[in-house]
Amino acid sequence: MFAQLGNIQFDLITYFDGLSSTSAYNFAQHERINNKPILQYLGENLEELNIKLNFHSNFCNPKTEIQKLQTAAKTGKPLKFIKGNGDYIGAFVISEISEEIIQTSNEGSLISVKAEVKLLEYAGKMPDETNAKKGFKKRK
Repeated sequence: MFAQLGNIQFDLITYFDGLSSTSAYNFAQHERINNKPILQYLGENLEELNIKLNFHSNFCNPKTEIQKLQTAAKTGKPLKFIKGNGDYIGAFVISEISEEIIQTSNEGSLISVKAEVKLLEYAGKMPDETNAKKGFKKRK
């Protein structure tokens, strides 16, 4: 296993094709009369990761793998991103999934699909599902 996002594993031999990250920094621009503006550093923006994946029917079911990603994205919940060596990268939400069909069978079944998954850093507290209680509290 190369990495894991939530309960979705990415295996290098089957379909992991690359990982890139973007770090950005936020500045406010203050206008001045007859002078150039002054910049004020406000802090870091959220980190963005871009994962490139290849799904091929020789190693997996491309449709099933895409559906796993879409299901995880639709929950809107942050997922822990961990490398295969155990390094914790952080918590991220899936902000975008794009897919490109490379090859299909004569009947239209997927044989090869390239996908790109964009992750956005989640800086809040991870929701604790075990203690999450819905509705009103009951008085005893």
